[in-house]
Amino acid sequence: MHELTPGLPASSGDYRVVSGWQNVRRGYAQYLSDESRLTAGRVEAVHFPETPDDVAAAVRAARAAGHRVAVSGARTGITGAAVPVEAEEVIALERIHPRPAVRQAPDGRWFVCVGAGTTLAELADALDHGLCDYPDGRPARPLFYPVDSTETSAQIGGTIATNASGARTLHYGPTRRWVKALTAVTADGRILELERGRVRAADGRLTWRRADGTAAEVVTPDIPRPRTKHTAGYALRRDMDAVDLFVGSEGTLGIVARAELWLAEKPANRLFLTQFLDDGPGAVRLVAACLEHPDLDPIALEYIDSRAMALVRKMGRDTPAYVEVSRLPADARAAVYLEHAFEDERHLDRVHAALTDVLARVGLSADRTWAGFADRDLNEMKRLRHAVPETVNAIIGRRKLEMPDLHKVGTDMAVPLDSLQEMLSLYEQRLTACGIEFVIFGHIGDGHLHVNILPRTAEEMARSQDLYMDFAREAVRLGGSVAAEHGIGRLKRKFLAVQFSPSDLAAMRAVKQALDPDGTLNPGVLFET
Repeated sequence: MHELTPGLPASSGDYRVVSGWQNVRRGYAQYLSDESRLTAGRVEAVHFPETPDDVAAAVRAARAAGHRVAVSGARTGITGAAVPVEAEEVIALERIHPRPAVRQAPDGRWFVCVGAGTTLAELADALDHGLCDYPDGRPARPLFYPVDSTETSAQIGGTIATNASGARTLHYGPTRRWVKALTAVTADGRILELERGRVRAADGRLTWRRADGTAAEVVTPDIPRPRTKHTAGYALRRDMDAVDLFVGSEGTLGIVARAELWLAEKPANRLFLTQFLDDGPGAVRLVAACLEHPDLDPIALEYIDSRAMALVRKMGRDTPAYVEVSRLPADARAAVYLEHAFEDERHLDRVHAALTDVLARVGLSADRTWAGFADRDLNEMKRLRHAVPETVNAIIGRRKLEMPDLHKVGTDMAVPLDSLQEMLSLYEQRLTACGIEFVIFGHIGDGHLHVNILPRTAEEMARSQDLYMDFAREAVRLGGSVAAEHGIGRLKRKFLAVQFSPSDLAAMRAVKQALDPDGTLNPGVLFET
């Protein structure tokens, strides 16, 4: 079967709607912006559906009014995708929040059925404490959902829409790998139930059945993908699974209302280790050695550069609550965080021997290592990592008091590991020559480093934006991605033309036209209206 055939919902639903611009503005202004700080103007209604049927009813009601809709999750994104800039109505998914149900597939694997409005933190808590329904009995070993985007307050629907990833993507991969099935509401207000493996493109084509019964062909050519983490545009392939039309489509092809997600066995034990070192090249060598060693399979590898370390030290002096700073050796100029799972003492011995070998091979000392096994150690090390963006945001916040339009310029590019040192050197040389303040940190194991540029003036901000575009071109030249984990949204549309050819972009627009010819869903996301 190669046809997408949604069905009409059983009923129109009965859910809360806030109507009228004055009512929205007075009590629901939070739905007009997200973490990107982009803000919308007038919005006529905010819908709070509680079921997929309700979502379908909301879409049909908006269409009847001649309105377009923006999809709102937890609004933790930084690309403006949830902001109703070009939409007249908002569909907020936070109330699609049924109790998670853990079930077993015929092949013995376990999965969880969850609503779009459930957050990552809520799902983790439910799995950890047995707060789910277990219609097929309880699993013998603890399970968890391994996708770990930075914001645990992110909702499941949003993480699927953006193909979210995080530090553990190095080992577990991004969201796409874990989506077993989903329920999506299409632009004509119908419900589409998709299970991975059931509907695939044949020779680069799927058939889309319109509400009036007529058929439209959805062409899915092989579009080149970089050899890195990547979440930009539609993941089109000649033999693609129909589920993957919606994972990472940023709400432009359908609204994910419910999903079935594969679960993994929770690691019995974990080693948390922060290695302090002198510079970026040393960090790249350490990461490469860890990934090449046959006895190492790290869950995560993270990086903090010397400028970021200096900011953290300053925060530690100014904010005594940051006890993690006391862990920093006086001579530490950079750091690599490693997380590794192990089953028992014998396995830990092999991991320890491998790490000792790796450190010796790259000329680093175990005396400059901070290691632990308890959740307390993990939380302290995470606080050290998270202190960097928190400090950056605080700096920019103070500068905005004098220049309200000022903002940081944060990159989201990844390159193959064999090009990482070249890209890191380019970042440092170009930014140092420009004299603009910056820090570098992020998912070094995936070749995915975030450059945060901190301009002081409008002129520096303009130069920072130009540098970002130059960096994006270099990342693509090296075989990388312009958007490794945060997507494109509204604010990064210009980078799609750097990543893809005109014919590839035309193919993506054709898919959007086939499934949403009136531009009802998330107008302005990915493509200009």
